[in-house]
Amino acid sequence: MSTYPRIENPAQHLPVLNEIGAVVNKVNAEGVLPDSLVGIVLLRVGQLLGSSYFTARQLQVSEDTPERLGAVATWRTSPYFTDAERAALALAEAVHTPNPTGERVTDELVEAAREHLGDKEIVVLIGVLGQIGFFMPLALIGNPKVGVSFAEQWQK
Repeated sequence: MSTYPRIENPAQHLPVLNEIGAVVNKVNAEGVLPDSLVGIVLLRVGQLLGSSYFTARQLQVSEDTPERLGAVATWRTSPYFTDAERAALALAEAVHTPNPTGERVTDELVEAAREHLGDKEIVVLIGVLGQIGFFMPLALIGNPKVGVSFAEQWQK
């Protein structure tokens, strides 16, 4: 397992990465979703996809409680999450977990989420999931230093 960055600054090879990253980071700029919900969703996706960078980064920047952060991997049986957070986590897992036997995001799952999230919130959640989807290959392939933001370590 490599513990050093494999690519020092991806943007030096593809400058548009900085522009795309800046735009993608605006998906929840209006605060449609609470920061705590976004944080646990990003943490869970980082766990699912096996990214030390993203899991450590979310733990570092989160203002959430240690109990909630520690329970994200077991959110289904944990008492620490709201129904809206559970709906968001269920959608995040469905999107980011392969299902070799069928549909990943079912009508039933979306309808269950709609009981706790409005259409605007679901669309912003889609943006958040896309945001991590954009950055995840940079983390997994580029192998940035854990605990240091992309911006801090990948300066021009």
